[in-house]
Amino acid sequence: MSRALKFLMFIYFVVFISTGAFMVLIVNADENSVPWIGLLARNHAIVFAWHLACWMVLGMFTNYYWDLFNQGKGMEHMEVPRLVIPMLVSPFVFMPTYNLWLASSSQSFLLFLVISIQAGFFWHALFTKADQTLARTSAIPWSVNNGGRGTPAKPAGTPPPMG
Repeated sequence: MSRALKFLMFIYFVVFISTGAFMVLIVNADENSVPWIGLLARNHAIVFAWHLACWMVLGMFTNYYWDLFNQGKGMEHMEVPRLVIPMLVSPFVFMPTYNLWLASSSQSFLLFLVISIQAGFFWHALFTKADQTLARTSAIPWSVNNGGRGTPAKPAGTPPPMG
């Protein structure tokens, strides 16, 4: 494992542990709490958003390791580009979970942590299914892309048939 990857993992775990500790302090805050804990409690949406993102990233890494170990490979076969791809799609996975939390009146933070890690774990299945759906819809015979009457469209620059 490269030094850069180890450093990034260290930063991830620091953010994960610190946001978790802040959430414990926020949940247990009252009127007599230290002022900085009161400030955290007033801004709990920001802290919880970071904590939810950490859980989602944990789900994405768990999915990657699950696939790696199912192939009979160990940690030494880990490829950094395959870890970057989930990070690129993470906003698309994170926003529905975060919006669900914002719209909810539930005070159960644990429920949203579970939803977040599940969204992270199943990100690949979600995007694979969406890709397959898009591939299927592009082959509809009556679509504009296929030339109209069920016949495949001719590539651009094809001369007209002779005769």
